[in-house]
Amino acid sequence: MAYLPPQFQQLILNFSSVIGTAPTAESFTVLVLGWILCHGRRTVSGVIRAAGPEANKSHDAYQNFFSKSQWSMEPLWETLFRLLVKVFVTAGYISGGSGHPVIWIAGDDTLSKHSGRKIWGAGLYRDAVRSSKKHTAYAWGLNWVVLAMIVKVPLLKERFIALPIYARLNPKHVDQEEGQTAKRRSRKSKGRGKRKATAKGKGSKRKKTTVSIMQEMVQTVASWLPDARFIFCGDGAYACLAGHLPSNVQLVSRMRRDAALYGPPPPRTNRPGRPAQKGKRLPSPQKMAQQVGTRWETHQIEMYGKIVERRLYTFSGLWYEVCPDHQVKIVIVRDPEGKDEDEYFFTTDLKMSAEGVVLCYTGRWAIEVAFRETKQYLGMDEPQARKKKAVLRIAPFCLWLNSIIKVWFVLESRRNQPALPKNDPWYTHKDTISFQDMLGAIRLRFWRQYISDGSTSRKHLAKIRRFIVESLARVA
Repeated sequence: MAYLPPQFQQLILNFSSVIGTAPTAESFTVLVLGWILCHGRRTVSGVIRAAGPEANKSHDAYQNFFSKSQWSMEPLWETLFRLLVKVFVTAGYISGGSGHPVIWIAGDDTLSKHSGRKIWGAGLYRDAVRSSKKHTAYAWGLNWVVLAMIVKVPLLKERFIALPIYARLNPKHVDQEEGQTAKRRSRKSKGRGKRKATAKGKGSKRKKTTVSIMQEMVQTVASWLPDARFIFCGDGAYACLAGHLPSNVQLVSRMRRDAALYGPPPPRTNRPGRPAQKGKRLPSPQKMAQQVGTRWETHQIEMYGKIVERRLYTFSGLWYEVCPDHQVKIVIVRDPEGKDEDEYFFTTDLKMSAEGVVLCYTGRWAIEVAFRETKQYLGMDEPQARKKKAVLRIAPFCLWLNSIIKVWFVLESRRNQPALPKNDPWYTHKDTISFQDMLGAIRLRFWRQYISDGSTSRKHLAKIRRFIVESLARVA
């Protein structure tokens, strides 16, 4: 770690102090280094090999870091979240004062493909990448529920980036240990009455859904900074959370085109009986779009990274089945040229502008980009973990590292522009900075420092050349 950029070393020290004992923290820093430098498949053996002389422990010590050591991802996530808030509020990328910031978070689930039937928590899930409206494809793997902070950074051409701040696994079945415990309890109760049914499989009460896990994650993150205001954005699957989030969290999501909407409940009267919970039935969003007529408002808005012209219509209503306590704001988006279908969004924040709702929802696409970055450049799907502890740690470790590399690049850019690998000859027009560039920048800083350290004369050129060749052979 001595040859990594000083700013990055300081970042890692923030987490070494909360991860556990000194030997565990030492293994942690070596694995971070190896994960960054590794170019091949990111098995633990490949990561150790990439770390080189820094990995001076036995192979089992690094294997046990994920599968047996006593540490948890929870303190790492909380420390990361507080660090990101401090960095981006200070830089002005998050609005609001230091004590009451407005934090934009997005949530989604992703499939990490793993072959083999002895992988803890794995199962057959819908593969969103290969599926379409007419065809549903399935793949065997692990379903991760991820929450990320969305930030727009001027350095990156005003592009939204997603920094994962929390991840949990949605296992296909209930933990086998819990099932065995339930069986032992049922055996003990035999002869004392009716046997209790063992809890296992999809029908078990212990089996959580992706939505319930996301709800718990949002509540946890909101409790880390209760004075802040959060805007949570999720796709249509998470629209049902509108009435079940903490008071300091507002939701932006997609609405069904046939949603049953109502007006506000009428004022209470002195008549006996239960007060009315909803008002007059309103047209569905799709029917409302047909009845708008000339009341559309034309705006130049940003959608999915592009400035486009769209017609917007906004109204409020009570979506009683989802959020029975208060009204929501519905925004209908129409393409003037008719190339794209109408889209329907809603938010629980009645003060948010229509343009803000559209920007917030379409900006959540950055979390999909973060999934691709973590899988393609950090090898999230590549480790061969099968045991419970290793499965629950390695993928979140990769997502955590994605955020660390991004925040390092932002901090380093404040002082001076980090050296980036040169563009390919056929790609000279590229003017944006990708995650691959950030990863290449930190590797470049490491190798420059590592190779040139201690060299003071030309007599060392042969030794340096030999060292470079051997180092490249090790990580290629």
